[in-house]
Amino acid sequence: MSGAEKIQAKILEEARAVAEANLNRAKEEAANMIKAATEEAEAKKKQIIEKAELEAAEIKKRIISIAELEARKQKLKAKQEVVDEAFDLALKKLINLPDDEYQSVLTKMISFCVKTGNEEILLSSRDKQRLSPGFLDDLNKALQQKGMPANLKISDETRDITGGFILKSGDVEINNSFEAIIRMNRDDIEPEVIKSLF
Repeated sequence: MSGAEKIQAKILEEARAVAEANLNRAKEEAANMIKAATEEAEAKKKQIIEKAELEAAEIKKRIISIAELEARKQKLKAKQEVVDEAFDLALKKLINLPDDEYQSVLTKMISFCVKTGNEEILLSSRDKQRLSPGFLDDLNKALQQKGMPANLKISDETRDITGGFILKSGDVEINNSFEAIIRMNRDDIEPEVIKSLF
């Protein structure tokens, strides 16, 4: 082998060694990059899963909370319906008392509410027909016993009420219909009704 060939062989050998070293270094760098990318991807994957699990837990908690709130609303609505029904039933029982009992209730209520003894009593058309002819006399007698003037009159007018009466003195009317009495006293009575029902 000539000198030039030896130099050429030496250069080739060195070039191969450098190329091999570069190749090995590139492989090592590539392996390190792949390892780092894999670790980063794994960390991101873990992070995404943890975030998704937290979000899922929050969503689940929200859904349960909304469902519980809706259940409470429905329960409250059902209770309110039962209470409303109880008041409606009480009103129906009151207006459907036997005529003599009903008349006795009205007599007591009117004699309690009268202030001057000269008032006019407005009734529903049903009550006007159902009360006995002696109803007004009984009322005026009850007032006389209390030492009051006994000049009550039953008005020719009727009112659209289910029961009870309206007491009229001049231009002033006091609504003592059963609906109005129940409506005005409901806030005070309702807690007791709820207590007895539930």
